[in-house]
Amino acid sequence: MSVVHQSLSRRKLLGAAALSTSSLILPSIARAQGTMERIAKDGTIRVGVADEKPFGYVDTDGRIKGAIPEVIAALLAPHGIRELKAEIVEFNALIPGINAVRFDIIGASMYIRPARCEAILFTNPVARTGAGFAVLKGNPKGVKSIAAVAAHTNALVGTATGSANVEDLAEAGVPNKRVVLFANATEALAGLKAGRCDVIYFPALELNELLKTANDPSVERVEGFEQLKTASGESEYGYPALGLRKADADLKQALDAGIAELLSSGKLLEIVSRYGFGKDELPDGVKTAEQLCKP
Repeated sequence: MSVVHQSLSRRKLLGAAALSTSSLILPSIARAQGTMERIAKDGTIRVGVADEKPFGYVDTDGRIKGAIPEVIAALLAPHGIRELKAEIVEFNALIPGINAVRFDIIGASMYIRPARCEAILFTNPVARTGAGFAVLKGNPKGVKSIAAVAAHTNALVGTATGSANVEDLAEAGVPNKRVVLFANATEALAGLKAGRCDVIYFPALELNELLKTANDPSVERVEGFEQLKTASGESEYGYPALGLRKADADLKQALDAGIAELLSSGKLLEIVSRYGFGKDELPDGVKTAEQLCKP
């Protein structure tokens, strides 16, 4: 056999070997390890938080705390997850962050909203929350509802960028030019005191924590705040849930089953009550993520 033929034959053999090897390797590459499988193996899950008390934040000792992370810990303990690692991002960066695989689950006060459902997967609700206003002492503009802000020609309202509150304000007819956006509630409070806005609008529980921490007599919660109403005239609530990547349907299934169990056993109330939640802040157990995702 000539040298050329030997070389060609060797190439064919090597090519066949490469094909044979790749046929063994490719299926394992194609089956990428899912989040549920990985976190169960590692015993660790990365949680995206927006540093908002009492929902999800990192305490002075560097540990992740808050009602939502504690619920996550209880839900995943039966699956072998023993550690939660915090990734702090601005609220507006939570959805881009989880889709960029910076973390595995969103543990914040993120309401289920149709537009968000297009980008991520939600579990069923873990809470039901109302909202509220905080103002300078005496409520100089005299506003007690979003409708009052909309009707007041020069009242400026502050809230968090990317939050459901922005949608509420738009739907109630508050012009964009009178909405001042902040990274979080702490910055909004500073903006209120600096005169950048006349009222700040946040989930009621977050406002409670904010004002308790600030302990500032120049700022007060608006008493008698009027919640938004549904078409039937009932108070409208936000439904915070855990956010996941679209591919993590198995993780959603496990979490949804756990949420139902915690709710029926009373364990959910036991966990969240440590952060100021009461029975009124529990999900009703009827509304599912799929229902709330519908426009």
